[in-house]
Order: sequence, then C-alpha cells, then structure tokens
Amino acid sequence: MNTPAPAALSDGKIECLLDGARVHVIQAHLKTHHPEWTVERYRATYPDAPLLSPAAEKRQKERLVEQKKAAEDGAVTQLVDKMPLAAVFETGDVPATKNKRGEPILISVMKGHDAEALALVPDIDPNYVFNLDLVKTALMGLEMGMNVYFWGFHGTGKTTAFEQVCARTKRPFMRVQHTANTEEAHIVGQYVVQAVERVTKNQTTGEDVAVLSTETVFQPGPLTIAMLNGYVYCADEYDFALPSVLSVYQPILEGKALFIKDAPPDMRVIRPHKNFRFVATGNTNGGGDETGLYQGTQIQNAANYSRMHIVEEVPYMEPDVETAVIVSQARVKKDDAAKLVKFANDIREAFKGGRIGMTISPRELITAGRLGVMRGADYSAGLRQGFMNRMSRVDREAASQLAQRYFG
Repeated sequence: MNTPAPAALSDGKIECLLDGARVHVIQAHLKTHHPEWTVERYRATYPDAPLLSPAAEKRQKERLVEQKKAAEDGAVTQLVDKMPLAAVFETGDVPATKNKRGEPILISVMKGHDAEALALVPDIDPNYVFNLDLVKTALMGLEMGMNVYFWGFHGTGKTTAFEQVCARTKRPFMRVQHTANTEEAHIVGQYVVQAVERVTKNQTTGEDVAVLSTETVFQPGPLTIAMLNGYVYCADEYDFALPSVLSVYQPILEGKALFIKDAPPDMRVIRPHKNFRFVATGNTNGGGDETGLYQGTQIQNAANYSRMHIVEEVPYMEPDVETAVIVSQARVKKDDAAKLVKFANDIREAFKGGRIGMTISPRELITAGRLGVMRGADYSAGLRQGFMNRMSRVDREAASQLAQRYFG
C-alpha cells in the first residue's frame, strides 16, 4: 500500500506559528520579524513546535561536532578588537572609564560571528542607562573568564546589565530560566523523537513525494551549545532551581569539561571554548529568602556558590540615575520622574522598616510612568494600576495616601 503523498514537495522548512512563515531557524526569524518575542516565550507558548528544521538540526549537529574537534585540537580562534570602554558604551569622557593612570580602559569587542551566533547577540537598547560600576564588574568577569553572580531585589537590572554589556561587546548571549521543574537534561541535552522528511518516489505516479518518519536523536542543551561555541551563558533565576540540579554546573564553574553520561560518544565530553563565560542572577545570595517576597527560591549548596568568583548585590539605583531611567524609558518629564522616584524610595524604606509588605522595582515604576502619561499625566492612576493594586488593602491605602502627597 502506497503512503499518501502531499500535494506538493515540502521545502524542508518549519512553520513559524506567529505568522505562518516557512523558516529553518525560529530564533533568527523572531529576532528579525518579531523582536518582542524571545525563544523562551515562543517555546512556552508553543511547547510542541520545533525551533529548527531537520536540515538546520543536521547542520547544528555537524557544526557542534566540528567545533568540539577544533577545540580539542587547539584550533579555536578568537576574533576580538580592543576598544575604549567610553566609545563602546557611549559614555563620553568620564573618569569612571579610565584607569588610575588616567588612561582609557580597553575592553574586548567580539567580531566575525556566523549567522547563528549573530542572532544571539542582544540588540542594543539606546535608552538604557548604565550603572558604570556594575558594567565594570560584569566586564571584569567577561574579560578574565571569571564566573559572576548578581543578586538582589527584582527589577534592579541584574540580567539586563549582562544583556546590554553583551550587546555592546557583541558577545552571543544565552539566557536560561531556572525553576523548580528544571532538570539536568534541560541544561545539558537529551534524546528526543523528531520528525524527519525523506523524499521518495510515488510508485503509481513516479513523482517525488515527501514522507514523514520519526527518529530518536540527541539534542544538545543550551549549556552544551554555549560551551562549544564560546557564548555567554546566563543562568537566570539561579536560586529557583533545586540544589541537586545546580550541581551539574560545578565542574563548569571550575573551568573543567562537561561530561554528559547519556550523550552519544562523540558528544559525551564537552570542553569549554575559550570565549565561553558563565554568569548568573538571583533574588537571594543562596541562603534563602529573607524578605518573604520570593516564594520558591531554594536554600542552595554553599559549595556551588563558593565557585562564583565575583558576587555582587545589586541595589536599587541612585535617585538621579533612576530618574534618568524613568525619563528615558517612560518618556516622563524630569520633574514628574523625580517625584515617582521619591515615591518609590519612600515605599522601599517603609518595606525595609516592616511597615508595608511589598517593595517597588524600577520596572514597575517605568510601567506606572507609561500608564500615567497615557492618562494625561495622572501618575497616581498609573501607580495604582501598575503597582498598588497588587498590594493588600491596608498597604494600598497607605501607598495611595503617599501618591496623593506627591501628585495630588
């Protein structure tokens, strides 16, 4: 019995479920045509949808094997320019971009990426306001190959700092979210069943037709891909994962090879590319949640955290910096932005003093500012919808009175 043939020979591509486009690589298509969508969001929305066509998967596997062999043979090259920090981050001639001798600080800017790596370089946000001390801490880790962990309240810009540093220095950046359901296989890779198109002859008509079948293949995880390609691997929400899962990172944090016991022989031992970097972010320092705000975070293994070379608590921004961020991101007048920041800092002090049960992040403040602008500069309404409506009734009343004091 002949297998029914489709009406036309397949082009070998997969369909983007957002717009129906036929593509080989979903990530590259999203970056070009749907920049508001990330791969993580696409995967969460369409969990069964493929991200690579069979041809792209085959190319990726061949490429990973080639890169693994090149790394083992010592043939990995580093394409990099050295440029002044001030020029890369467009800061102007400020003291923070110079060393103690008054000389410009030179940093590495990557170049020569192929299309797949280029798709992973974050877009530069021209409105992003840099905390130069945080930027230099992130750069120190990237330049010296040190593991960096940023932790602190939500919305303080921990992940965005890494992302925008990578955008400016042209480093491919892979952000991996961690949850209590994250498993080792999600990180290093696993065997999956995938559909494969094969061209055959229709025995009746003699025409070429595409026939779908399935096969089991090893799909490398994000850590494996980042290590082989020399990407920056960002372990986001690090303290949400189970300590037993995070133990997979320990040899990597020591600069050693990754051993994937369930991988095929040619992918079992993965040695890090010399441009590979490991960074992580979390809401706690691994000792558990002290605030009650971050349900689901875990008390972590101290041995794992001891392998982080640089640990930095990221506080809320200085008032003048946060005001500049609100002006830039929410298109709010400077005087109104300053009032929003004063409101936010009063809320934060009340939270620290135990008088209310919720703090406010710059992200929420930006949202409130945008809503206020849309409401004709009614920032009390913006704060109510963007922040206060999530508070308890008692806290909401206190915050509402505070907003009334600033905005009438």
